[in-house]
Amino acid sequence: MQEKHLKSIFTFKKTAIFGSGLGLILILLGQFVNGYNTAYFLTALGFGILAGSVVNYLFGTFLSLMEELTGSRNKNRPKIATASKNIYLLK
Repeated sequence: MQEKHLKSIFTFKKTAIFGSGLGLILILLGQFVNGYNTAYFLTALGFGILAGSVVNYLFGTFLSLMEELTGSRNKNRPKIATASKNIYLLK
């Protein structure tokens, strides 16, 4: 994997770690703080942030993998003739 793909994965990884930590803190606060919330608002918010951070990390991983795959395909692609103002160019 190239360095630019690893940098984008690292960015998504940092945001996922921050979101998971915040989500876990909110879940624990919602479960163990008595009398503060009767509807478990903090617990639901914590689970939402935790799920969002997991989806964010998976999105970043798949985005980097797709970028790497399309980058490697363009190098070995055969040349195709295309028309541009009645002049045929080779890409």
